[in-house]
Formats: sequence, structure tokens, C-alpha cells
Amino acid sequence: MTAPNDLAEQLREIDAERYLASLYLPEEIRNVVQILYLFDCEIARIPNLVSEPMPGEIRLQWWRDVLKGEREGEALSNPLASALLSAIDEYNLPLEGFSAYLDARVFDLYNDPMPDMGTYEGYLGETTSFWFLNACLCARITRSKELSDAAGHAGVAFGMARNLAQVSRWSARARVFVPTEVLDECELQVSDWLYVKPDGRHRGVVVRLCDEAYGHLEKAKEAISKLPEEAFAIFLPLVFSQSLISKVRKSNLSVLSEPLQLSALKRQYLALRAGIRGNLL
Repeated sequence: MTAPNDLAEQLREIDAERYLASLYLPEEIRNVVQILYLFDCEIARIPNLVSEPMPGEIRLQWWRDVLKGEREGEALSNPLASALLSAIDEYNLPLEGFSAYLDARVFDLYNDPMPDMGTYEGYLGETTSFWFLNACLCARITRSKELSDAAGHAGVAFGMARNLAQVSRWSARARVFVPTEVLDECELQVSDWLYVKPDGRHRGVVVRLCDEAYGHLEKAKEAISKLPEEAFAIFLPLVFSQSLISKVRKSNLSVLSEPLQLSALKRQYLALRAGIRGNLL
């Protein structure tokens, strides 16, 4: 399957990390994985395009209708929708997973905090682990407990790392990707997290979440080591997560005032090193 060049270019502009990682994929699945990642980016940016939840709900419903085949004409005129439907059909990707993904993304439209770690992990499972799993299915990797474990833990680690690095942006929009149980442990209320000048309690929250992300990262790497060799490149984005978590942890409180990201040179170095070594250490 070939993705239109403009779709691959869109992914490069929106998500440089996953675009770079996709270049290490076998040519026969590179394009379809880029399409899946771009769809994720398209849905994830909906909260930035609307000022109220309802317009966002309508956009999500449009994609639900597209996936059900109820907007065929509109889908054919939308390059991403058309490419996504072709990918789902060609690789027999699970439609129920896409439905669960869109349902989970409704959370992004509201300012409700995550109640607990289990809910947060579940959210990341449906919105991030899902894409690691789909990429593996495109590579014809057989479903197994090891694959489920690898995709599950990889998605949670990847999602936590990104949310931690962007926590200042989320807070500026009164979004709280921090389980309230973690806030309670650090003696913080949601209002304290959002509006009180950061102190040691805030730092405790960041460290706690970094530890959680590291834990999932290690479990993901263990599970990945048990998968066929062709799975390695699919999980390459985790090298960025590992470096990002380390950077967040070392940032002290600065991550709460400005977003953190890896430089383009750092990303290229990490991907190349992992590619040469053939592992995610």
C-alpha cells in the first residue's frame, strides 16, 4: 500500500519522532503505519481546533460514521480517510479497536482529571498501545500474550512520556493528565496542581509518574525481546520515550513551566544507534 506523499509529509511536520521511526520500518509496511500514525495525530489535535466539547464530539462522530461505511462519498474525497479505510481493509485491522479508540478520545474534549492510575493506563492503552498493536498486525506478527504485553506497556510508557514532557501546555488549558490519586499522595488538589506555584509536592508528582513510565518501559522491552525480530523497528519510538523521561526527571520543576522535547539531532542519533545495535537500550 502506498501513502500519498503529502500524507507522509504531514506526519513529518506534526510528529517528527514517529515519522523518523517509521523510516526504519520495512518498505512494505512503512506507508500504512504512517497513515495510522497520521490518523492518530488528526484525532489528537481535535481539542485544539474547537472551543467547546460539542464540535469535537461531532468531529469524532464523523470518523465513526466513516469507519462504519456511512459516509462513503465524503471519505473518498478525504485523502486521509480514504487511505485509512484502504489500510483497514487490506490488513484486516480490528474495527472494534478503532471504535474504542475514538470513544477514549472523548476524554480529551473535557477538563475532567484522571481519577486513578488504572484509568490513566486504560486510556493510554486504548489511545496509544492500540497503534503499536496495529503496526504489528500490519507486519503480520501473530497475536500472542507477548505481543499484547509489548504493545500494552509500550503504549503506556510512550504516552506517559509525551504527556509529562507537555505537562505545562496541558495545565495552561486546565487539562490534568495526572491521576488524582497521585496528587493525593503528594498532598495536592487539582487546583493546586494547576494554579499554585510549583514546589516540592509538584516535583514529587513528576518523579512518581516518571517512575511509572520507566516501569512500563522496562516491561515493554522484556516483552519485545520475545517477539519476532521484525517487531523491533515497530517499537523504535520507545528510544525517544526513554530519553524524554530521563530529560523530564532531570528538569526539576522547569518542565512545569515550559514543554520539553528532544532536538532533531538527538532523535536522529537515538534512532540510528538503536538501529545499528538492534535493540532499544
